[in-house]
Amino acid sequence: SSDVCSSDLQILNKDYSAAQSTLEAVKAPNATTYYMMAVVAARTNNEQAVYAKPRQAAALDASIKDRAAIDKEFANYNVANL
Repeated sequence: SSDVCSSDLQILNKDYSAAQSTLEAVKAPNATTYYMMAVVAARTNNEQAVYAKPRQAAALDASIKDRAAIDKEFANYNVANL
């Protein structure tokens, strides 16, 4: 969706607050939306969301677990057991 694309640009520009707002405004969040929320959480040291958002994503797309386990965004977190 265009909202997720907007959040990608905001994340690249390190505008994490705007990215979070954009993602939270998505009317029908999907696995990618939740995954991007987890990326924002990792970059802003929001440990609770780092674990919660990938779980929500994995509930919609089980392959997210494998992706998160190797994603460098989560290198400082133990997300292997989502």
